[in-house]
Amino acid sequence: MSLKHKILDPSLPVTLFEVVPPEEGKPAALDEAVAVVRRVADAVDAVNLPEIHNEARPGERTAGFVPRLDPRVIGARLREDLAADVVVNHCVVYEADPLPWLAATRDTFGISDLVLVGGESSGIRYPGPGVAEAAERIRADGHAGALGAISIPSRTGEAERVRRKHAAGIDFFTTQVLFDPNDIVWLVQRLNGVEARLFLSFAPVSHPRDLQFLRWLGADIPPDLDRHLRLDEASAADLDHTDPKRKQAARAACLERSIGLAQRILIDVFDNLPPDPPPLGLNVEHINRRNFTPAVEMLDRLGDLYSSLVAARVRA
Repeated sequence: MSLKHKILDPSLPVTLFEVVPPEEGKPAALDEAVAVVRRVADAVDAVNLPEIHNEARPGERTAGFVPRLDPRVIGARLREDLAADVVVNHCVVYEADPLPWLAATRDTFGISDLVLVGGESSGIRYPGPGVAEAAERIRADGHAGALGAISIPSRTGEAERVRRKHAAGIDFFTTQVLFDPNDIVWLVQRLNGVEARLFLSFAPVSHPRDLQFLRWLGADIPPDLDRHLRLDEASAADLDHTDPKRKQAARAACLERSIGLAQRILIDVFDNLPPDPPPLGLNVEHINRRNFTPAVEMLDRLGDLYSSLVAARVRA
């Protein structure tokens, strides 16, 4: 069954694992990325590959920008080596016409399942179309693969944006990383009757720098989350302690709280579904190399919970 058919079937659980493409100019990094995905390939329906740009966001980021490999390159390699389904993200606003990129992606790299991404700021005038217009052009060109977009649950008017993009040809949405149930529950309830699948995104947090980076990216993070995860200065000292056992114990405790929060959000969403909800998916991502192993553990534990929630919903 194709990934698009899975996404469009509300009775099926569908799970994505988001992997940041390796650095440019390092052939060994590509081999390492393939080995990383091999560990999770059997547990997910597709690998979600973001396109990384040097964004000019305000505030101080935790690390300098590192140019990344075109996600289509690693996507093609994953398809060849692992027979894995892949979803490639592409920012459509930088090119006046999305069709040449689409043709190369489909014909050269063999990839047809995409996430269309808009600009980082509504205050910037870009040369290319927005996501809805790009989706309409791509569908008019006869593209048969799955088309996705990004959803920001806390954004004003988000339900209307989702409906408009779905009408333009978008099949699914991946949310920002979620750390609070309120906005996502509110959004799902207002998408009653919408058939586009909504992938709920989660990422493990194991260090204060993780939250700092996610805040810089624009994720909606409750101000008291640091306290909830016990990422105060004392705990941070344990996370970086020279004693391996002390550091390992601190990171394990932080991960456990992070996974527990994600589990509660998943349960809250399913407990508050409207009568005819959009199908829900799961997207687990790791935001840096340090968090890959924690992300695999999160995938394992959230995946089991998510699948059971979908099965219970189908039975009901």
